[in-house]
Amino acid sequence: MIETAAVASSGYEAEVPKLHLPLALACRLGIPLHALPGESYMVVGGSTHAYVLGGVLVRVVAEDRSSEWVSARAVTVPGEHEVLLSDKLLDALGIEIARAGLGYWRFSGESPERLRRSVEAQFWTSSRSPLSVPNNNKVGKA
Repeated sequence: MIETAAVASSGYEAEVPKLHLPLALACRLGIPLHALPGESYMVVGGSTHAYVLGGVLVRVVAEDRSSEWVSARAVTVPGEHEVLLSDKLLDALGIEIARAGLGYWRFSGESPERLRRSVEAQFWTSSRSPLSVPNNNKVGKA
């Protein structure tokens, strides 16, 4: 199990709960990377190719509570170095984006006044450790 920051992306639209795992993180988790099936994704300005890593369990950990574990389909796109949570995974984890530009979020059912601050961004650029960079658009831990 590894704790890492993740980007809550309501623009990452999926039919089922999905998350993007950077290749370095997939290696660190011991996910086999040979002969991976692929699929095309439509993105702004065109399409990209993603490789399917398989099923994983994900949860959000905050300072005072955690979500339930949720099953998700993991994919990877070479060159992308952050963990990305899809819209359906955000719903399954019970995450509500409150003020995206400022990096505030809450768990579903919490008071509208309850705003949680995002954690530092983590960029997985090697299989040893992530690079942490301050950023206000990150949510929880995955």
